Amino acid sequence: TGDILICDNDNVGINAGQRGGVLGTPRFMAPEVVRGEAHPSTQTDLFSLSVLLFYMFMVHHPLEGKKESEIHSFDLPAMNKLYGRSPIFIFDPANDANRPVPGFHDNALAFWPLYPEFLQSMFIRAFTDGIRDPEHGRVRESEWRATMVKLADSIFQCAHCQSENFYDAVKVKTGGSVGKCWSCKRELRLPARIRIGNSVVLLNADAELCQHHIDATGDYDFTKVIASVAQHPTDPSIWGLRNKSAARWTCTYQDGKIADVEPGKSVTLQSGARINFSTAEGEIR
Repeated sequence: TGDILICDNDNVGINAGQRGGVLGTPRFMAPEVVRGEAHPSTQTDLFSLSVLLFYMFMVHHPLEGKKESEIHSFDLPAMNKLYGRSPIFIFDPANDANRPVPGFHDNALAFWPLYPEFLQSMFIRAFTDGIRDPEHGRVRESEWRATMVKLADSIFQCAHCQSENFYDAVKVKTGGSVGKCWSCKRELRLPARIRIGNSVVLLNADAELCQHHIDATGDYDFTKVIASVAQHPTDPSIWGLRNKSAARWTCTYQDGKIADVEPGKSVTLQSGARINFSTAEGEIR
């Protein structure tokens, strides 16, 4: 059903409250906990969350690079040094002393380049500022949530092999090219996309816009769909954005023509068209 279930729910406490009997799971504990300088808290949990997310996306630990490959006996002192006393992020832009080693850390080397700059920058912050300044440098849950939504909006399919890739606005802006598909290595072609405020949503064939795209409340309820991409009923080469909300939109095309888009109707995906959703305006590119 997608409902969240919690199991093994022990050793739960509150900040400055009664301490549990377990400090955490090895390799996921914050450095200050590993060093014995702090007990588990909200701030240390934020570090653990970042490690878990890094594992999910990179299939690798964020602190296991060259320093880990040089350890011959992975005993407690070695772990304390790697995760507590001298932790170095494997992709720290200012310190390359702990880079992943080919043949040992291939998952990290393969997955890291696949993701857009905005996700990489979150991990860089989590494991640089988040290590140096536990109180103020760590990425909070709300920031991760917004980043995950942005990441989902960035997915688009390769036109050649249908593999999913990520749109990276920063790389496109600086390099001028969308790049090549990670799977088939052929040049990628972007589908239509819409910019609403600071957000860009790739308009794939199954794409939907939700209420959070136009009201920026942070209430990420994906059941509140206000628009979906749809094919023209008689000409499958024409794609549009169907109004699934209860409000009337106004669309201004690049040639200056203006059209109302009633609920249930669609607006053609034309580059330069601007759609007024009443609470926000989006531009199709």
